[in-house]
Amino acid sequence: MHFLDGEQARLFLLHLVRLAHLSRVKTVVTFHSPPEILRERVNGDLLRRVDQVVLVSPTQLPFFLPHVPEDRIDVILHGVDIEFFSPSILRKEARDFRCVTVGHWLREWNVLRRVASALPEVIFDVVPAGRQTDLGGLANVHLHRDIEDAALAEVYRSADVLLLPLIDATANNALLEGMASGLPVVVTDLPAVRAYLPDCGGLFVPHNSVDGFIAALQSLQRDTGLRHALGRNARARAEQLAWPRLVPEYEALYRGMLARGPLGHSREEGTE
Repeated sequence: MHFLDGEQARLFLLHLVRLAHLSRVKTVVTFHSPPEILRERVNGDLLRRVDQVVLVSPTQLPFFLPHVPEDRIDVILHGVDIEFFSPSILRKEARDFRCVTVGHWLREWNVLRRVASALPEVIFDVVPAGRQTDLGGLANVHLHRDIEDAALAEVYRSADVLLLPLIDATANNALLEGMASGLPVVVTDLPAVRAYLPDCGGLFVPHNSVDGFIAALQSLQRDTGLRHALGRNARARAEQLAWPRLVPEYEALYRGMLARGPLGHSREEGTE
């Protein structure tokens, strides 16, 4: 039994895990949140009842290692559909320089507003996942609310840069979707982001510096060659994280679990 969202399952997971162990069903739980949020949402007693934990970023390990033996933890990076999210096949003609920002979770909206205010000649396409944002009154900010997936893919393809001012991160769907769309990335410099994106795929801004974001965007606006090179590298990294390439990691995880009893007991110990 694989719970794909351990944080959201916290209210009923413990009861289900106990039932699963009674019926000899092994349990896997994937957690997505950064350590600061995990401390508020995840109970150590619960973790001791889970057969295997899957993390989507190595930055989550310090939270789990005091509660879960290392051999019961797997770090498997998040994947992306590189067929659905893909670069535009049409050559972009000279036009407005466009940045795209997608999502709402752990986004630093104040930084985005200040950057957009400082660059009135740049168009900012913002897809806020239906949440409120503090971006009203800016003529160069275009909000795309409640759009379908196909429209989202087109927004990515029409952009020149993926812009992600973040408060924190582990895996990030928008990061992966933008990379798969062949966009260079301008993003807050976080260890979890660097686990997904190599230096040659984007520009990293320390401490959410507004001036740093502005300088990075201006450099990409001026330097088309750099922009295209970073975009190609980001796409190449996304291809390494395509879901079909990650399937063997999950297959190996499940096979290993089937070879042992619950919570690390072997078949010879009579637990199967």
